[in-house]
Amino acid sequence: YYCFWDAMVVGFIVHTVTPGVCRVLFSFLFETEGAQDVADDDERRALRKEQALRVGCRTQSEYTFRRATSSNDLSGSGGTEDDHSATESGVFRLQPGLPLTGSAKVVVWHAVHGTGYCLVCENDENRVLAENVLNLIVRYIQEHIKSTEQPPAEVMLKSDRITAILHQFLPNGQLLFLNHRAVKQLEKELEQLLHGK
Repeated sequence: YYCFWDAMVVGFIVHTVTPGVCRVLFSFLFETEGAQDVADDDERRALRKEQALRVGCRTQSEYTFRRATSSNDLSGSGGTEDDHSATESGVFRLQPGLPLTGSAKVVVWHAVHGTGYCLVCENDENRVLAENVLNLIVRYIQEHIKSTEQPPAEVMLKSDRITAILHQFLPNGQLLFLNHRAVKQLEKELEQLLHGK
């Protein structure tokens, strides 16, 4: 059993959260109001890249702040720069305008092993449902891509697998209410899709 939630997810972004320059490894942005006004495909592509990078940089900043102020490290050092295995997650609001032009948006993010995963949602989106779907997507990306064992360039080469996972659990940007049986069915379909069985 599953059903659709009315609000939309605007985009999904995978990026680095390690110290240094943020790199967008993968982004899938559904049509936004501002992108429809840009006629040239090259301009639209450049706008989408810029928007994804801005969201990635903001998430990297949130992740870095949480790691620095984490109470998990009792020594007070806030963790070492080499310790990127920690899992962090959060939510922040994007004000109207760039990135992702139009109305205010909400970003639900999860970071693990130096990689950040973001769902950019409409402001009235069910955030708990978005977090649950994001956790499912992250789990399957890590399982099928083995992103924790490969350099970022290898992850980018497997964008078709990420797209398949994304479309399975986030069809057309719609969040799904899923019970256990529906998740198992979607997992089975995903396995068949990815392995051609």
